[in-house]
Amino acid sequence: MSRDVDTSDDLREDDEAHLTANMSRQGSSAGHEGAHTSTPHSRKRTIRYSATPSPGRKAGGRLKTVSRSLRRASLRVVNLAGMGLEDHGSSIASSREKGKERMGEEYNEIQQEEEEEELPDLARTLPVRGRTLGFLGPDSKLRLAMYRMLVSKWTEPVILLLIIANAIILTIQSSRSLTLPDDGVPLRVKGYFHTWEDYALFVLFILFTLEAFARICVSGFLLDPEIPVTSMFSTTLSSAQPMSSANATLSRQNSLRQGRKPGIGPRLLSWLQTLSSALRRPFALAHHSSREISSASASSPPNHNRTETTTTLFKSPIVEKAISGTQEAYAHMRQGSTYAANVMQSDKSEMLSLPFRLSVKRAHDVTRRNLPYLRHSWNRIDFVAVVSFWVTFALATFGIEHGSHHIGAFRAMSVLRCARLLAITSGTTTIMRSLKIALPLLTSVAYFVVFAILLFSIIGVQTFQGSFRRTCYLLPTQGEAELQIDSQTCGGYIDNTTLETRPFIRSDNTTGEIKGYICPLGQICLEGPNADGNAQSFDTIYYAILQVVIIASANGWSPLMYGIIDSEYFASCFFFIIAILVLNFWLINLFVAVITNTFSAIRADTNKSAFGAAPLGPIRDDDDDIYVPPNATRLPRNHYMKEWYEKLRYIWVAFALASIVLQATRTTDVAQTHKRVLDLGELVITGLFDVEIIIRFLIELPDWRNFFRHGNNWLDLVLAIGCSIIQIPVIRRSGAYPWLTAFQVMRFYRVILEVPRMKPLMLSVFGNMYGLVNMTLFLLLVNYLAALVTIQLLRGDLSASATMNFGQVFNAFLGVYQVFSSENWTDVLFGAISAELPLGQAVLVAIFVAGWFLFANFIVLQMFIAVINENFDVAEEAKKSRQAAQYSAKQQPQQARSAWVRWLNPYRWLKPSPKAIAVENLPSNLILPMQKALVQDYSSSGLTRRGSAGRVIVSGRGAGAYGTRLFLWLEQLFTGRSQSNDIPLAALREPRHDSLFSQNVDNEELDRHFETLAMVRSEAASSGETEDAFYERRARKADFIRDHPTYDRTFWIFSQKNPLRRMCQRLVYPANGERIFGLPPSPVAHTILQVILLLAVIGGIAVEGVATPVYRRNFYLEHGQIRGAWFDIAESAFGLMLVLEFLIKIVADGVMFTPNSYFRSLWNFLDFLIMAGLLVNLTTALIFIGGLSRLTRSLKALRALRLITLIDKMRKTFEDLIISGAVRILDAALLAMLYMIPYAVWGLNIFAGKMNECNDDGVAGASQCVGEYDTNVIGDSFGYLVPRVWDNPSPSTTFSFDSFRASLLILFEIVSLEGWIDVLGVATSITGEGKQPQTNASEFNAIFFLIYNLMGGVVILTLFVSIIIANFSSKTGAAFRTQAQREWIDLKKLIRRQRPSKRPRQRPTSGFRAWCFDRAVRKHGSWSRFMTALFVAHVFALMTQTFNSSDTLTLVRDFFFLAVAAFYVADVLIRFYGLGWRSFKANGWNLFDALVAGGSLTTTAIGQVQGNLGFVMQQLEKLFLVSIAFKLVQRTNSLNKLFKTAVASLPVILSLLALWLTLFLFFAILFVEVFSLTKWGSAETREQNYSTLGSALVMLAFMSTGEGWNQYMHDYALVYPRCTNSSNVDPDSDCGSIGWAFTLFIAWNLLSMYIFVNMFTGVVVQSFGYVMQTTGGAKSITREEMRAFKKVWGEYANPRTGLLDRTNFVPFFGRLSGIFEVRIYPAEYSIPNIMALSAPDGNEHKVLLSVVDSEKNTVGVDTGKLGQVLSGLDHNKIRQRRNLYIRLYHEASVLCPPGKGISFTDMLLLLAHYKLINDHEALELSELVVRNEINKIVTDLVNLDRVRSLLKMISHRRRYLAHKQRQRQSHLSQDIPAIVVDSLPPTPPPLTRDITSPGVDRRSWSAQYQSPEQSPTMKPMDMSPDVSLGFDSASNLRRSRRVSDISMLSAELRQDYTFSSRESVGVDEDPQQVVAAMQNSLWGVSIEMMLQAAEDED
Repeated sequence: MSRDVDTSDDLREDDEAHLTANMSRQGSSAGHEGAHTSTPHSRKRTIRYSATPSPGRKAGGRLKTVSRSLRRASLRVVNLAGMGLEDHGSSIASSREKGKERMGEEYNEIQQEEEEEELPDLARTLPVRGRTLGFLGPDSKLRLAMYRMLVSKWTEPVILLLIIANAIILTIQSSRSLTLPDDGVPLRVKGYFHTWEDYALFVLFILFTLEAFARICVSGFLLDPEIPVTSMFSTTLSSAQPMSSANATLSRQNSLRQGRKPGIGPRLLSWLQTLSSALRRPFALAHHSSREISSASASSPPNHNRTETTTTLFKSPIVEKAISGTQEAYAHMRQGSTYAANVMQSDKSEMLSLPFRLSVKRAHDVTRRNLPYLRHSWNRIDFVAVVSFWVTFALATFGIEHGSHHIGAFRAMSVLRCARLLAITSGTTTIMRSLKIALPLLTSVAYFVVFAILLFSIIGVQTFQGSFRRTCYLLPTQGEAELQIDSQTCGGYIDNTTLETRPFIRSDNTTGEIKGYICPLGQICLEGPNADGNAQSFDTIYYAILQVVIIASANGWSPLMYGIIDSEYFASCFFFIIAILVLNFWLINLFVAVITNTFSAIRADTNKSAFGAAPLGPIRDDDDDIYVPPNATRLPRNHYMKEWYEKLRYIWVAFALASIVLQATRTTDVAQTHKRVLDLGELVITGLFDVEIIIRFLIELPDWRNFFRHGNNWLDLVLAIGCSIIQIPVIRRSGAYPWLTAFQVMRFYRVILEVPRMKPLMLSVFGNMYGLVNMTLFLLLVNYLAALVTIQLLRGDLSASATMNFGQVFNAFLGVYQVFSSENWTDVLFGAISAELPLGQAVLVAIFVAGWFLFANFIVLQMFIAVINENFDVAEEAKKSRQAAQYSAKQQPQQARSAWVRWLNPYRWLKPSPKAIAVENLPSNLILPMQKALVQDYSSSGLTRRGSAGRVIVSGRGAGAYGTRLFLWLEQLFTGRSQSNDIPLAALREPRHDSLFSQNVDNEELDRHFETLAMVRSEAASSGETEDAFYERRARKADFIRDHPTYDRTFWIFSQKNPLRRMCQRLVYPANGERIFGLPPSPVAHTILQVILLLAVIGGIAVEGVATPVYRRNFYLEHGQIRGAWFDIAESAFGLMLVLEFLIKIVADGVMFTPNSYFRSLWNFLDFLIMAGLLVNLTTALIFIGGLSRLTRSLKALRALRLITLIDKMRKTFEDLIISGAVRILDAALLAMLYMIPYAVWGLNIFAGKMNECNDDGVAGASQCVGEYDTNVIGDSFGYLVPRVWDNPSPSTTFSFDSFRASLLILFEIVSLEGWIDVLGVATSITGEGKQPQTNASEFNAIFFLIYNLMGGVVILTLFVSIIIANFSSKTGAAFRTQAQREWIDLKKLIRRQRPSKRPRQRPTSGFRAWCFDRAVRKHGSWSRFMTALFVAHVFALMTQTFNSSDTLTLVRDFFFLAVAAFYVADVLIRFYGLGWRSFKANGWNLFDALVAGGSLTTTAIGQVQGNLGFVMQQLEKLFLVSIAFKLVQRTNSLNKLFKTAVASLPVILSLLALWLTLFLFFAILFVEVFSLTKWGSAETREQNYSTLGSALVMLAFMSTGEGWNQYMHDYALVYPRCTNSSNVDPDSDCGSIGWAFTLFIAWNLLSMYIFVNMFTGVVVQSFGYVMQTTGGAKSITREEMRAFKKVWGEYANPRTGLLDRTNFVPFFGRLSGIFEVRIYPAEYSIPNIMALSAPDGNEHKVLLSVVDSEKNTVGVDTGKLGQVLSGLDHNKIRQRRNLYIRLYHEASVLCPPGKGISFTDMLLLLAHYKLINDHEALELSELVVRNEINKIVTDLVNLDRVRSLLKMISHRRRYLAHKQRQRQSHLSQDIPAIVVDSLPPTPPPLTRDITSPGVDRRSWSAQYQSPEQSPTMKPMDMSPDVSLGFDSASNLRRSRRVSDISMLSAELRQDYTFSSRESVGVDEDPQQVVAAMQNSLWGVSIEMMLQAAEDED
């Protein structure tokens, strides 16, 4: 693919701030020089001899620049020609040279005029053709007038200005606040014209209508101008055209169906397709009309090998997927069109070299065709906007729009005319194109997510319908009405009379069952209406979908969960937690994966960012030639000043730090002296920085322009000027000064850059500044457009008391941005729904708000991840070099790491005791043999052996000899070691011993090849060096032990022969490697010990879950302060187990100074800390009853961490995900904290002392906030007096900006996007210092939080995600893999997931069973379609369930469910009977069907009979009915593939969940022990607390999503005097702790929300490769092709072993089809097809041949037709296919183990190498080396087979000649001459040289005597060779042991076979080179022996 390095002005037009200067200069100068023809010297001459332009010329140049910019913007926005500026630029024939480097102002000014862009001519790109609107022909005056108006060069700029004016007028119109009147009744408005803006909009839309009319007149409305309108009224079925008979005959499907009459189903389907095609015919484009296929085309065979035609088109499957989706979307534009022929042909691949080229090519065709108006997407949007405006005008004129009901949808849709402004810049245009490329995959993922949401919604309706209706009501006591207690759901109440618990009361006065929250005395639980107008409920499917969307958003879901818990049961929380895990953590992250993978593929394919038009700078070597100016080598005049400045530059960093520290000391009660110090200090620091900028400017003299070439100089200059200006007294004393202090705090960036490791991280985050700015601009534009739409819907309908009331445009902008951030977005949703319920717009508003949230949060927000992730990607050019470096490093022997214990080992300094031969003093050639012998002597014989890869393999009586699969699973669980049947390849190098059974001769021949293959495998390649290094280390360690005998004695007492130590060694594994002298661990004993420890840990956690502080307090109150309580005994037993394990380990291997000491392992060190902490807790609990303090009690939580150290999978997950990326995660956390510091100072300057408020809203300010006031909790009743308090606000969390500490704390809290809306609401309500706030009084203050949230909450959060994704990539090696290599990894995963089909090999013979078998195996038959339709209907029936469903509808639904279950059971029985039990159980879906079908039928039938099921049976019935819906996942290809994609990441996700659950337990125990007795605050309830372990776990679960964590943190920071401290009377305190609260909550927030939640994103992104294989593309395997492969495999595989024997290779390969086809001749040229095409047509004059067909019938063949058909054969293609076939066969033979066959997976992988991938591109270096050696062996086998075929031919020829000679002699000896008619084939024609010479014309011989069908179909021994090769000299040939079974497949093959099978085949070879290659190959000796044997036969 050619790389476009053009840096033209249209690519950088919006980069006036030089944001991309870095990107183009970092090593890209040389690359950009190649884009134009000027050289450095020519540029130098141009500048030197050019005159300075005049001022007038400069002004003219500026005007031309503005004109061109306006024209380019109008091309992108208005787009009359149907394509953008870049497309036009691509179509210009004479492209000009652009992108030259900036060499000075004069040069740029001169070149500007020369580089004027040739803009497109609309007269050429908008042709007038056909007849539009049925009456406007090409000569119509009206049409020509409209045409002239459109092609005018001013039309597009004027329309652009009109669109901009439309947006400005809408903004001005909505700038005046309009809210709901105080009486709560919306205003009724009649008429449209009320303000001047209405008149302006009216005029604008008249012009827009005129524009649309002009376009329609010129291009047509819907029908193509060349399609007559009468075609709409033509006969429907007349357009059907017959299919070409020749083409139909060549079709394999038709050939298979010949003689079979189609059934009713296929005929009906064909008729419907014909009808659909006929109905679409009038709407087709003129050149898309179907045409008859020519006979010439019919005679040429189609190419079914799509890899040969499509693989070269694209690099990445994501782009293939996108283009495939685009093609499907525009299917009506490419059916038989010239465009499709131009684009999709393989010889036009250069058209598709870039992902954008397809859209460009399509745009050019659109222009040539001049598509009708509604055939363009932007035109459709414009049409909707224009029509909506006129509908709005009509509705407003008649007073309907704002009457009793509001109809704001049309006014809102009229705003869409401004949507074209999204393409105002080239950057935003690029982003939209990138999104369009990702749209097909995003749509597929959206379908899957919607299906999952639908399933959860159905479950919600079934389980929780009516749950939100039950709430507690306050019983009347003083004559008032019953008062509903808001949001307090319930399931029962306490009777005031009997004090018994009563069930809730339904609306029909019946009672339910007791469950959930019990209303206390004085309250009653009643069933009433749902909150928010039923919007918050699970009563219907649409309300349930809304709740599930809220759950999927992970914001606002906890109130729903706790509401259901209070209404139902505590177990209901699992529904919400599972929904969060599946939807938010798992499936929603597929959107992130789509965007990151798609945009990464775009970047890799185009070498440009997917977020801007700026090209990525190519990698430049250090020795690249670049132009150096003449004066560049001379030192500047003031170089000494620069040296001094460089030495003193840290002083300026210190000044920047001093400035920020000085401002951070500001407080609200600052003294006057302190204030003067602050002012004077800032003035002095500002002056110092002014001096610094002057010095930096003077340093650059005399070349002062060089100062402005550096971005940091520009930034520091602006900051210096800004800081100096704000020191002017007038500005300093103004109210704007606090905002202008941003100039001062921005100097802190210099401090951040000096912090270690921060500069490269900042460059990584902001390196793609151009893309980040474009993405930010795109977000603001989209948000602004959504605000304009929303304000048209909701303006004037919400109360002014609401913070987000959408009364004016800025408030609407804040509202939609709040939804985008997802923080409290449900407040906006439910507030808007409640307001619009009486006005009739509630449904529309709910859909719009929810849709905007889904798009903004799941698409737009995730694009920021892709922006930052771009900077972490390694350049494609550098990936292979990095792989080579890694591969080289792995081949080197690893050096042993010295543990920290080794440096403390005193034996290193002691003199050795015995004298012995030192290894170091021996010759190098004797060291290693002695070391190996020494180690082997030291090791116990037969106890352990080491595998080739350094793996310890237990020999003798292993675990498999003792137990069952459970035991093996436990051993793998604890140690990670598993018993494997795989044979290490290194073992194949050992000689094979003779077996008692006879072996195949072919197997003997392959022994030597297996040995060679084993020597080059990566597993064994470096094993020799690795083992050498291993033995050397062990020998040195053994020498050291021998020199210091006490070194290996634990406690200097227990030697290796001590029985106690030997017993302990059998129980535990060593901490560091293997024991040299000791015993290896016993798998049985070790596993048993680990199981005991695991049970002890689980028991300890269970004890803690029961014996909470609340339980212990009640226990002591009941039994007194006693020691030896049951929980103390349990704790003692648990601690004793840990101490016993510790003693066993230290006795076995020592504590510290022994070879395998205890502390040499990190996990042992962690175990020791856990044991020590638990012993401290146990000791203090026994001494001080109840524990000593919170600190000692918190040590109980350490027991949960033992799960990590016990289970191997958790250890590896913890190490891979946490430890390996800890440094980078800490770097990101440090950068986030440094980023918050200047914002904290800025917020302190702006808001200090201004956010305080009085709790009495009736006062005006702090002066009146004294005394007491009357307040109420519920309604207007039960009032009481409370004191007035002037304090910091606490809407959800307590916060202020009164000090730097408080400011930094609240900014840290809101960076998690939690609580920032509350802070925003307080800030926008500020009225002044000491004044009571008012809602939206200072909305301008929201700017601070918008900037911080966008740059902090968005960028910082996405930084964590990007770093975690980068950690995953680095750990898995994906960071250095190219796109093709990642595709191959994904393809291998997909292949390894496939399993062979277990269906019967033959169709049953009995009638009914054969019918059942057909129903079972036909995936697209009528029965299968019927069942699929039934399952779809079942899902719709499930969706009809409601809370108030009628009895009749319920009865009908139940009977339908029963019928579905009956059909489902029938389907299962049919498949069971047709397939048989063995085949039936092999498919997991069949077992699922049997369970679900039987369960659903049973429970539904019981329900119909009994009428009322118990609770358990009801839940089972619901479960089975919902499970039926999962059948759609199996039967729908898109859902099935995405389901497999999601399941692909399931193992890693489960490992991550297990580790996360362990940390959940750890922190839950911590919170329970520390805060279980703390007094509840404003947020705690009966379930929301830390009193029990279960409630603590649920609390941690929703805090992991950021829900309200800071509010709980402040609640548990409760201290005296608001609580009671402990005393002698009551040792338990109900106070919290500021230190504990802040530490625990912040630690959990960082660990869980920032790290673990984002790790799910990283896992899904890394496992996303399966989606790349879902549709289209050259590397995809469709479901049908895989089914066909499985069917063929089932026919030829061994039914006992499941392997394919070597004897079945040839027929197996002959049956493969589709993507796996490997036949030598295509299926279209099979004998039956050729005979059918060559059948005579009754003409007697034709030359006929008589041929006997397969049924022994004699048929005639027309030789003329036969020759015509055979002439279509491509001999080069056939040669390529033959070579591929031969190599495939031989490689399959090599991979086939002796005496066995090749497995299903191995065969698929082998076919993938030959048919799906390019080995050069797809394989990593280590795999490529192995593949190369395999290819060499296969080449040797091919050469050997070629020689054997030659020798067989020579031998058979000589035998034939001898036979003929004997016959001739016998005839001559007879008395009577006889005429003998010989039926044998004649001998080859006489040649001038011997047949064994290399120059024989093999093709002529093959064509004469070999049939095309012979090679690929007949059995090997029945076939003759089709290639003859000989040697000039045969004296060097010898005999071989192997007889080839596929000699007939010998063919030409190039000797220098490369790694790509598909690239190497089909290249003609010189026979002499082939001969020389075979003589020099491994088979030279065998060849000599063979030829000698052939000579001996004569």
